[in-house]
Amino acid sequence: MGVTAFNGGRRRGRIVIGESDPSLTRYAGLVVTGELARRLRLVELIDAELAVERRARPVKVRRRGLSPGQLVVALSECQLVGGEFFSDLEEVRADEAGSGLRTVGATPSAPTGLQRAKDFRRVHCQRVEVFGRRKQGAARNRHGQMSYAPHVAIWAERGRALTSELVGGNREKLTGAECARIARRALSLLPAGHGPAIFRIDSAYYQLELLERLRREGSPFTVSVPRSQAMWKALADIGEDAFKDALDMEGAQVAETTYRPAGWKHEPLRLIVRRVPFTATEIAQRNGSRRLKTIHPEQLQLALEGKLASVFGYSFILTDIHSQPAVWIEHFHRHRAQIEERLKESKLGQALRHLPSGSEHANRVWLTAALLALNLTAFCCDLCPAAGASGKAPDNAPLRRAAKTLRNLMFNIPARIVRTGRRFILRPPAGFRHADVLKATLDAIYALGP
Repeated sequence: MGVTAFNGGRRRGRIVIGESDPSLTRYAGLVVTGELARRLRLVELIDAELAVERRARPVKVRRRGLSPGQLVVALSECQLVGGEFFSDLEEVRADEAGSGLRTVGATPSAPTGLQRAKDFRRVHCQRVEVFGRRKQGAARNRHGQMSYAPHVAIWAERGRALTSELVGGNREKLTGAECARIARRALSLLPAGHGPAIFRIDSAYYQLELLERLRREGSPFTVSVPRSQAMWKALADIGEDAFKDALDMEGAQVAETTYRPAGWKHEPLRLIVRRVPFTATEIAQRNGSRRLKTIHPEQLQLALEGKLASVFGYSFILTDIHSQPAVWIEHFHRHRAQIEERLKESKLGQALRHLPSGSEHANRVWLTAALLALNLTAFCCDLCPAAGASGKAPDNAPLRRAAKTLRNLMFNIPARIVRTGRRFILRPPAGFRHADVLKATLDAIYALGP
């Protein structure tokens, strides 16, 4: 048997676990979001908004302890470093060396954080699998799972969540009035001078009340329309020579007609139709796939029986934008996928893959904290190109790194803290490859000013 040699041939001695070093922090990278939140006065802004809410009793009355804004931001910081449960607050709380770097140095204990979160109400926070049957407000979704369904309005160009709603998992579709309220809240949260806000809407939110609200607000829209007899009838009115090649989608073609939804009292809307060819072989290979639902049922059956060599799958988009050609509108609407990616990121990157509490109110706070964490990472990527992914999205929006990547790149960095006067010096471990990214992001935040 061979013996591994160390130190010029001598064997390594016994390894001993020494005393903890009070100058070492596990989460040095939280200095980035800590400084960002301080410059944005994030805690103060949240507290100010909650202070004027009169539709429910205040979240907190006593002056001592954490404020509501501090609780939400502390939960976000916990999620930024990988926390998935309220109990993970204890891991951040134990990092006393890094308390001066975080936004909320006095991270609450897990019991305190959970109890305070239960004091929030829907108005304070305005689908996702959970575990157990005692989750308030949860319901079984179409897969039979006890779950909640979060509905989120996202500012696509900035990659930031504006507002959200949490309902039972059996309500993947909201009522028209609920959709309209989310749209109104989202518009109210855009900054002054933002310009026209165009809504790209998924078919689950195709509701007349929502379209009417957007018309009153002066916001144009593109919305996916569920395939129905009315859509197949409208398709029959389009001639074969009306189809033109789609942008950046090989084989796809686009045409248009007009359509007036039942109850719509304004001008007829443009109905943009995209078709994608499927061969009989592709259909056989994808039998049961969701993509085959885009094919007319009669055509699909004939293809499955081998009576047709190829068929088209169709998608329908309704819009009140009259200033752009059909191919532009289809291309613009198709890239709402970047919004879906941000929601996916909140589930897989942040901690929205499940909601950890049996309290519906606490779960709403958890959802709010997850979206706040999503926004903070997007802000960091926008401020510092080195922190974001290289390149641009198809609609020229900036690309952003996944949250898990940012943890390795920035947030979950051990470092020694050296205090000199009023300055903090962070000394990351030797060989840390991303120190330049951390420094560049922090410099970009300091450049914002107070």
